[in-house]
Amino acid sequence: MSTPLALPTLSYQEGRLLMDQRCRAMGVPSVRTIAQAYRVTGPLDLAVLDQALAVLTARHAALRASFPDGAYGQTVYPHRTVHSVLFDAGDEAAAIETVRAEADRPLPADQPERLRVSVVRVADDDNFVVLVFDHLVVDAWARGVLMDELSAIYRAIGAGEVPDVPELGYTYEDYVRAQADLLAGPDGQRMMAFWREQLAETGAIPRLDVPKLPAGLPAEGGYATRTLPADLVADVRRFAARERVTLFMLVLCALQLALRERTAADQQSVAVNVYNRETVDRENLVAPLAELLVVRTDLAGAETFRDALRRVRAGSLDAQDNGAVPFAELVKTFNPDEYADPDAPIGVVLNMLYAQVHGGGLDLAPATTATFPLSDEGFRPRSELMVVGEAGDDELRLSAYYQADRLSAEFVTGLLDAVSALLAAAAADPLLPIERDRDRV
Repeated sequence: MSTPLALPTLSYQEGRLLMDQRCRAMGVPSVRTIAQAYRVTGPLDLAVLDQALAVLTARHAALRASFPDGAYGQTVYPHRTVHSVLFDAGDEAAAIETVRAEADRPLPADQPERLRVSVVRVADDDNFVVLVFDHLVVDAWARGVLMDELSAIYRAIGAGEVPDVPELGYTYEDYVRAQADLLAGPDGQRMMAFWREQLAETGAIPRLDVPKLPAGLPAEGGYATRTLPADLVADVRRFAARERVTLFMLVLCALQLALRERTAADQQSVAVNVYNRETVDRENLVAPLAELLVVRTDLAGAETFRDALRRVRAGSLDAQDNGAVPFAELVKTFNPDEYADPDAPIGVVLNMLYAQVHGGGLDLAPATTATFPLSDEGFRPRSELMVVGEAGDDELRLSAYYQADRLSAEFVTGLLDAVSALLAAAAADPLLPIERDRDRV
């Protein structure tokens, strides 16, 4: 291919672009980019890094895409290479300031720059590496793929070897075509019938029916986090094994019960992130395959955690069986007035991140790398509340990103405390009656 290839955007990408424009108009951070930073100690070969980036860019067409027509078209360039940008900071304080500035700097949609790599030098053997990914083409899973491949390619080239990376045969166009064929066929009709039964009365957008802050406050993001101790995480994992459920189902159950405590509703809907990587050919595809899946649970009469968990498990499996219908299509069908509004608030989103989603991190051996934390403060999610569960072998961290102009910090921290307490109580005794306090907010 010698000329750029023009392709349509998907509803996911259109929504990201429109929401990005809205965020900038409101003066809040973009929802379109995500940054990771590392401190690299030891020899960092910038020539090898650029060669690795060239291989990575050649492998993945998504990294060569631009969106010159705003939300309504994308162009994939046949030959574009990402180059690292070097900043000589001089001292650590200036370096950290530059790292944060580079992490916050947007990626222009109309340029084929879906990944930016900045190197901030303190000394020859002391550097920061900042990677900024564009959510238009990179979801959390794809980010892990890129991190793992960049690390492997860098190490191979540095050792004078040919990079050993998996062959790519499946493309984003293949995925889009397969999805369109499925939705147009009998399976798509069956799935839409399921969602009509689930969502015809409530709509596709999960609502958060709790008291909101007064209108007119500055659009800001809030952040809170809780980390479960290792012994409790071990108890929770053993409980999940006994009940034959996933950790995701346990956290979702605790979240929906905590929301029931704070609302007058037995019907609880939460949008959960799914990665759509079930088949081998999708595992290494760099594309925004992640979707929101609505899990609606009827908790009426559920008096113990085990009662509620069985309902959450059944509802989750039913939703997954019918999950090929994109969330945007459900909104278009059941909430048509809000489909065109990029700021239409989703109530609650749950995102469970596992080690395979994160990827192995950046490994630029023989140098050593350590994650450099970037502040989560100020990030305002599209949903009113986004709960992120980060699961490791012996830890579970629950973080909440929320719209601080709509929800109070007291409500959010109280909710996280309730989720943690419910998980601890359930692991100890799943038949313990669930207390309900409808006056709690």
